[in-house]
Amino acid sequence: MKKTIILLVLFLLVPSLISAKELSSDEEIRSYYESQMNDNSYTVAKAKIEKIVYDDTKEVREIPIEADIRYQHLEIEILTGKHKGEKLTIRHTIERIMPGHYIFKDGDKILLRITEDDDIIDTVKIQEKVRDTKIYFIVGLFVILLLVIGRMSGFKTLISLIFTIAIIIFGYIPLIINGFNPILASLIISIISISITLLIISGKNKKTYVAILGTSLGVIVSGILAYMFGKFACLTGLSSDNAISLAYIPQFRNLNYQGILFGTILIGAIGAIMDVSISIASALWELKEVNHNITKKEMMSSGMNIGRDIMGSMSNTLILAYVGTTLHLIILFIVYRIYFIEIINLDSIATEIIRAMAGSIGLIITIPLTVLVGANIYLNNKKEKE
Repeated sequence: MKKTIILLVLFLLVPSLISAKELSSDEEIRSYYESQMNDNSYTVAKAKIEKIVYDDTKEVREIPIEADIRYQHLEIEILTGKHKGEKLTIRHTIERIMPGHYIFKDGDKILLRITEDDDIIDTVKIQEKVRDTKIYFIVGLFVILLLVIGRMSGFKTLISLIFTIAIIIFGYIPLIINGFNPILASLIISIISISITLLIISGKNKKTYVAILGTSLGVIVSGILAYMFGKFACLTGLSSDNAISLAYIPQFRNLNYQGILFGTILIGAIGAIMDVSISIASALWELKEVNHNITKKEMMSSGMNIGRDIMGSMSNTLILAYVGTTLHLIILFIVYRIYFIEIINLDSIATEIIRAMAGSIGLIITIPLTVLVGANIYLNNKKEKE
């Protein structure tokens, strides 16, 4: 079984090693990336609003909202950085036509972008409200509940989650930035993440090996479908504002955005596919433990019945997750009464539909694949004894 896992990983690594020659030799991209990492043209600091010196936001004016501009003069104290303790008075401009504009009050904490001239503050711009404390709190609450309720299983889950995030940030993204084939990179990262996650959570046993094979095969099927239908539908990979913003940077104009899109589909489907695969692998193992005389046909039949029960809820989970990300866009279409034929042909909508369908089909295909792999592996020793 271990040999099978090794062969699967090698099968994915060999093409990637061949494609290593495709790594960008463009020093312009690399130098730009490094310069951005070391950019010291501005600093970021937290500040607290000590006093609002001037505020005309509550005045009633008989003018159109698109021409309504208000001001707040804020007396602030810088809380972090080398200018900590310095006090400034800055002007905050509020354009009423802009949705989500901020109106500050005493005691609010804000994030500043500061430029300097000879270590003296030159310009100050309000970037955002400070939210990091609240973010750290909810993440801490998640970790505490995971450890208290899950105990050792929760600890293993946390370790696997940290590993997955780390391998995406420090492995997948640098590979893409340096011109590596995004589809191969996503396959490699996915298989590594699946293998390590399941080994950490379930340990070294047959259930884990079956789940790794089932999940890996399901992810590969999902990737193939995403690639095929993405090509047929002529998806650009530039349907989101973030992708377009990245493409506007000259040094990154030639990145394979279509391949990056397929990579996001693969990575987005891993969790649901892995959940289905480990559930079926565990269920098949329990069937074997309860009935040592179970035949391969009986195990496969029971496994498919179990898989059908899981399939409905997990497909809904995956599709609804994608629908949730485009809910604002759907509301916009309804408000403006855009024709369905226009909606269905939009790059952004086609992207989300293919993303949801490819992930869901990969999830469905994972069920018979895991059942087939599990039945053959679990009953292999029995066949040898007979």
